[in-house]
Amino acid sequence: MPYKAVIFDLYGTLVGNFSRQAYDKVQEQMAKILGVPFPKFWQTMGETINDRSLGANRSVEENIIEVCRRLGVKPDRTQIEKIAALRYEYTRRSIIPEREVLEALGLLKRNGWLMGLITNCNATVPMLFPESPLAQYINVPVFSCEEHIKKPSHRIYEIACERLKVEPQECIYVGDGSSEELTAAAAVGMLPILKHADLTDVYDPDRPEVENWQGIVIDEIAELCDIVSELA
Repeated sequence: MPYKAVIFDLYGTLVGNFSRQAYDKVQEQMAKILGVPFPKFWQTMGETINDRSLGANRSVEENIIEVCRRLGVKPDRTQIEKIAALRYEYTRRSIIPEREVLEALGLLKRNGWLMGLITNCNATVPMLFPESPLAQYINVPVFSCEEHIKKPSHRIYEIACERLKVEPQECIYVGDGSSEELTAAAAVGMLPILKHADLTDVYDPDRPEVENWQGIVIDEIAELCDIVSELA
C-alpha cells in the first residue's frame, strides 16, 4: 500500500522543544503576579498538566482559576488577564517554525502529500495555531485538548487518519519520541520516523523508546523529503 500522508508531532519536531527553562521563567512571572512562592506554583501547575492536555479546563483562564483554587488564592480579573497574556504570548512564539521547516513542508505539499498534526497540548495551541505559518501546510491538525484523548492512545492516531481519509498503513509518522508516540504510531500501522531532538531542556528527558530506537532517524525535517520520495 503506497504512502499518501505524513503526520507530524509539533514540539521538538516541527518547532523547537517546549523549553523547560523558558517556560519556568514564564511560570515564575505568573507566581509573582499572584504573590505566591514559585516552587508551590510550579508544583500545582504540574498537577494540572493532564487536565490541560485533555481539555478539562476549556480555556487558559479556567486553568488559572483552578490552579488558584488549589493554592487557596482568589485572583482578581486583572491578575487572571496578566497571567493569561503571558501564556498566550509564550505559545504564540513557541509555534513559529524555522524557515527550513516551512520550505520542506512546501515541497511535500507540492509533491501531493497530505499532512497532519497530532499534539498533546493545552487550549492555547489550537487557539493560536491558525496564526502559525504551519497552518497553511497542515491539512488536519489534531489537538489532544479538543479530542479529550492524547498520545499514546491509539484513538488519536485513528482520528487523524479518518480526517485525512487515509488508512494508517498509508501514513508516515514523524516525532521526537515524547509520550511513546513512535511506538503507538507503529502499533496502529504507521511507519514511524524519529526526529532527533536535543533533550537537555525538556520536561521529559528520559525517553526509553528514543534511547532504544532502531528505526529511521532524521536530524532535520528537510531530510524527510528524500526519504518519502524513496518510500513513495
